[in-house]
Amino acid sequence: MALKKILTTAQREQLLSVDHLSEEDFQAYFSFSDSDLDIINQHRGDINKLGFAIQLCLARYPGCSLSNWSIQSDRLISYVRRQLHLDSIELALYAHRNTRANHFNEILETFRYQRFGSVDTHNQLIAFLIKLALENDDSTYLMKKTLGFLTQNRIIFPSIATLEDIISHCRDKAESTLFSILLDSLTETQIEKLDELFLVYKETKMTKLAWLKDIPGKANPESFMTICKKVETITLLELGTINVSHIHRNRFLQLARLGDNYDAYDFSRFEFEKKYSLLIAFLVDHHQYLIDQLIEINDRILAGIKRKGMHDSQELLKEKGKLATEKLEHYASLIDALHFAKDNDSNPFDEIERVIPWHDLIQDGEDAKRITGKKNHGYLEMVRNKATYLRRYTPMLLKTLSFKATSSAQPILTALTQINELKNDGKRKIPADTSIEFVSKKWESLVQPEEGKIDRSFYELVAFTELKNNIRSGNISVEGSLAHRNIDDYLISSDACVNSFTIPDTFDDYLTSRGAILDSQLQYYSNSGKSSAKMVLKKLEKVTPDEAEEYRKKLYSMIPRIRLSDLLIEVDSWTQFTQEFIHDSTGKPPNEQEKKVVYATLLGLGMNIGLEKMAQSTPGITYPQLANTKQWRFYKEALTCAQSILVNFQLGIPIADFWGEGKTSASDGMRVPVGVSAIKADVNPHYKSLEKGATMIRSINDRNTSHHIEVVSTNTREATHTLDGLLYHETDLDIEEHFTDTNGYTDQVFGMTALLGFNFEPRIRNIKKSQLFSIKPTSEYPDLLELISGRINIKTIEESYEEIKRIAYSIQTGKVSSSLILGKLGSYARKNKVATALRELGRIEKSIFMIDYVTDDSLRRKITHGLNKTEAVNALARELFFGRRGKFMERDIRRQLQSASALNVLINAISIWNAVYLQEAYDYLVKTDPEVTNYMSHISPINWEHITFLGEYKFDLLSIPKRLRKLNIEK
Repeated sequence: MALKKILTTAQREQLLSVDHLSEEDFQAYFSFSDSDLDIINQHRGDINKLGFAIQLCLARYPGCSLSNWSIQSDRLISYVRRQLHLDSIELALYAHRNTRANHFNEILETFRYQRFGSVDTHNQLIAFLIKLALENDDSTYLMKKTLGFLTQNRIIFPSIATLEDIISHCRDKAESTLFSILLDSLTETQIEKLDELFLVYKETKMTKLAWLKDIPGKANPESFMTICKKVETITLLELGTINVSHIHRNRFLQLARLGDNYDAYDFSRFEFEKKYSLLIAFLVDHHQYLIDQLIEINDRILAGIKRKGMHDSQELLKEKGKLATEKLEHYASLIDALHFAKDNDSNPFDEIERVIPWHDLIQDGEDAKRITGKKNHGYLEMVRNKATYLRRYTPMLLKTLSFKATSSAQPILTALTQINELKNDGKRKIPADTSIEFVSKKWESLVQPEEGKIDRSFYELVAFTELKNNIRSGNISVEGSLAHRNIDDYLISSDACVNSFTIPDTFDDYLTSRGAILDSQLQYYSNSGKSSAKMVLKKLEKVTPDEAEEYRKKLYSMIPRIRLSDLLIEVDSWTQFTQEFIHDSTGKPPNEQEKKVVYATLLGLGMNIGLEKMAQSTPGITYPQLANTKQWRFYKEALTCAQSILVNFQLGIPIADFWGEGKTSASDGMRVPVGVSAIKADVNPHYKSLEKGATMIRSINDRNTSHHIEVVSTNTREATHTLDGLLYHETDLDIEEHFTDTNGYTDQVFGMTALLGFNFEPRIRNIKKSQLFSIKPTSEYPDLLELISGRINIKTIEESYEEIKRIAYSIQTGKVSSSLILGKLGSYARKNKVATALRELGRIEKSIFMIDYVTDDSLRRKITHGLNKTEAVNALARELFFGRRGKFMERDIRRQLQSASALNVLINAISIWNAVYLQEAYDYLVKTDPEVTNYMSHISPINWEHITFLGEYKFDLLSIPKRLRKLNIEK
């Protein structure tokens, strides 16, 4: 039987290559000790010494025998020769099989390596791989883990082909196990219902499966009702009886993603196990997604009602203002008339009548009562009629969704039950004795305008508004939801909060350390001679010398011009990043022909051209090919891996050392208009445009690559996503400091970043309005009384420290995303102890930072320099993302992220290509002009004047030079 191949030739060569190792790793693996040299030199003849030494090196890395080392390295052979003081002798002469075998056996015995092949070793490896494949069946991932297992156990691995066959067997075995779990409790009735999903319905002219996948784009009652029907369709399948908790979350999502990609025809071709397993995985995951969409639509509808009410309230205030001005003018005339009557001893009523008709004066009195007498209830009193609009979908909301509440939020659920009963019983009035405990004091007089009477419209508006607010904060959880579960479901247990290098074990540990630093900072600021009334910043002087721009022009004039399509191919020839675009179904990376389609898809998505226009601009590549590649190869994990490959490659380019060590990063949001109806698209009041949009939040490291990208609703607070780019970039970066603009921070973010071991350093706007906090009594700092807003509530932090620590551990270990949990904490009301405690802890960290920020100009320069890199990358992003007028044309935020991630790959490819050729130009120029070295830190690889973005896109893999292109140095 032929061995199964799961890797490409390029991937196999990469696994056996030693030339990609850094100089440090190369020497660590292949340098001989004195005892090594003694053993090597015991062999007769130079060729035997060389051959034995090479075999020993290969045992150490990559861990194979010479017979399986198909990619010989001149670098390794030369390095071994130099250590052995041998002349240029060819390894090919080391050919006698018996000699090789004897030397190999000697290495096994002397250096305590094992030969692969024993039954125990084979079984251990299979058990190890099956366990991994139950979590992630990616071929490259499993191969790397296989080699790691063998290396750790000092086992010399056999041919790559043999390992591929073993991995393929383990993947099949793991898949079979997963299918068994999913199908274990499946009944005949359920199978019949599942089969109905493949039928085409006359009304929709599509299968029910396709209908389930079709998500409406507008946030309105009609969309809500449509999604409710979809939720009900899946609920009736009773898939809740299938226990998916035994399946690793990542692997389950892989199966669900596969099910999402297949249509009814595809499913018809599968065997029973695969067909229903993938379908069930998709439906279970999709059910959660649909429920979250319902919550999102409800939020959007209520937010729209609030906006309408606030607008109408503002307009009313304007009208009242005009009316008040008119009445004040009348009042002034009235005073003048009375004054005249008194001075002239005339009848005051006659004088009043002369300037203001009596009936007008009476009307002024009524108007004045209207202006001053009515209590301001905010926006809600302006939207009473919107209760009717809510009733178009809220009965279905209460029927479809199930909620659980904390004790503080239980009155809200009681109110919703009351509303539901009124609807079911056909009653119009709410009983007079109904509790309004859930209503805030601000709105009480609207909901209950008089004793014994409850206004049903306001009652319902407040109830559903409070439902929305408490779901966001976590006080109310939604059964079946992924994003709105009970907050405890997101966190690890308290017992598991161990072995963190950054999170202090106890509150006393934290307070002893940070309290002393805060006190020291306040004392330092008090003695610094700075303003004690308010914090003031002096304008930073320009630090970029004029000569830097001259050298930038000189270096970039030497770099050859290139088309973006050729740039992609060349960068891929250095990094092999396209090997990460593994087909989600077959598990295979793209071959040479498929690479061209990957390049074209990257450009089509990343430049926002769209795949149809991309096909028209790319000879030999069709739209179906591009669409297929987008569907099967451009999933989130593949794009993230490709991005990581590029970021890691930049870490190894020497010239990037001028820009940073990979230890600092910055993040910033870039707003992108959305040109189609999309549930998460929204208008941002901070922008003049009324166009709805989304925001790309991009993290940039100091070596000028982008290591993380997210797409969020344009009104989402960027601060809640600050930590995501620090924690989830999956690269070799070792980030210690992070910079953001003012939108990127809150007190809670300050607290959490400190607990997780990062120095958080935002640029602060309106520094004059900022306040400091102290732990000690403010009297300890008499010169700072105007600056210190108050004391930190230490008791509050202490009471909730264990829960804060649990949240921090859960974020650090990946149990929950930082943006999700910080978003919930940010939504809590002030009375929530944990949210308040984290805010107080954050004020300690912010106060420490603020004093550094005001007193240390070099820190401000560093922050500005980091944020300038994000602005430069965003400028390149806008230049690249020019298609379709720079608008997202995808409804689903997941598809928007696909385009944003492709854009990130393009940005990183450009940065790498520029860095490599800047290195060449610098190496040439520094020989005659060493002064250039002083300015390299100011010269960025984020430059595109020499790159052609437009035109016909051709992907000729043979045209890429084996060596770097020639510099423009003739002049």
